Amino acid sequence: MSQKFISYLQKQKFKQGETLESEALIVAQKVLYNMGLSFIPDAYGKFLKQHNGIKAGDCYLFGATVDDDLDIIDQNKLMRKPDNTLLLGYNDFDLLCYNFKQKNYQIVDRNDWKVLETYDENDLDDALLHIFNI
Repeated sequence: MSQKFISYLQKQKFKQGETLESEALIVAQKVLYNMGLSFIPDAYGKFLKQHNGIKAGDCYLFGATVDDDLDIIDQNKLMRKPDNTLLLGYNDFDLLCYNFKQKNYQIVDRNDWKVLETYDENDLDDALLHIFNI
C-alpha cells in the first residue's frame, strides 16, 4: 500500500472494521462466489488484512464480514453496480469496482456507470488514491 494513502488515512478521522479473521475472508470469498460474483482480488485481500473496511468522510471501502455499512457481501447485494464487477467501495460520485472478466479495477460513475478510469489488477494503490480523491 502506498505511503501517500497511509499518510492520508493517518490525517483523517476514519472508522475501520474489526480485525480480519482468516476464516472471515474465506467465508466472504465463498458467499460472493455463490452470488455469481468473483473472489476478492489478491491485492484487495491483502489490503483487508491491514484495513478490514474503511469509512473516511464520504469514502467507503468494504471489508469481509463486518456487521455494518462496510460489509462487502451486504453492499454487493444492496447496491447497483455494473455487470461482471465486484463492488469494493464508493464515494459520493464514483464506485470502486473490480471487473472480474477483464481482471482490473475500475472507477465507475455512480449515475451512468461510465468507466472513468481503469487500473491493472496489480495497481490497487492508484485505484484507492483515486476513490479517495488524493
